[in-house]
Amino acid sequence: MPELTERAFETERHRTAFLECGPPDGPLMVFVHGWPALALSWRAQLAHFAALGFRCVAPDMRGYGGSSAPPRREDYALEEIVADMVELLRHLGAERAIWVGHDWGSPVVWELARQHPELCRGVVSMCVPYMADSFTPSTLIPLVDRNVYPEVEFPVGQWDYILFYGREFETARATFEADVPATIKALLRGGSAKHHGRPAPTARISRDGGWFGGTGRAPDLRAIRRFSPRTISTDTLPRSSVRDSSGPTRGT
Repeated sequence: MPELTERAFETERHRTAFLECGPPDGPLMVFVHGWPALALSWRAQLAHFAALGFRCVAPDMRGYGGSSAPPRREDYALEEIVADMVELLRHLGAERAIWVGHDWGSPVVWELARQHPELCRGVVSMCVPYMADSFTPSTLIPLVDRNVYPEVEFPVGQWDYILFYGREFETARATFEADVPATIKALLRGGSAKHHGRPAPTARISRDGGWFGGTGRAPDLRAIRRFSPRTISTDTLPRSSVRDSSGPTRGT
């Protein structure tokens, strides 16, 4: 199996930590994670495509892992994150890449393709579709399934958590960072088919006064096997900020 190498570089505006795997002269693939995740989340895909001859890179996005975690909410605008990816491409000495985004990483790769098509050999988006009017509440809320989220009870549907971050940014940050390992264990859990068609917990964040029932910290749950301390080191966890938990935003 190809070996993963940890690397990092800094510019005047940002530090990016990333994993690299595969032949340095292979066609470049850049894997952009969402929330909550790290570059390490792509380890299986990095190894797989590296074995096929691709040069594979996965950055810790800003606010995560070993990369810079700016303190201001506006530092996580899409413009800033796209600029991070352009800097990464230049650091790697490449002209173009296949950009692969998952979850909140998807709006990043779509926006990169919109702003800089010349830097894209291809774009792969998982979980989040392209939206020409931007991936923002004003675009998403009209698409809420009102059979699952009646408007009287859930006016903004499953997107309530994003609006909560906008109103209570420091409350949300403090809750997640009160016990980062517990937060990771609580959030990275498998789903269940029995919850299909039921409102998601993200629809009740404002009503509860915050995540985890408004208790101010995550419960201490048993870790699921694939996210044991052997796969996410305790050295990395405290650096994993939740400042980017609302996802990339357009503008300030």
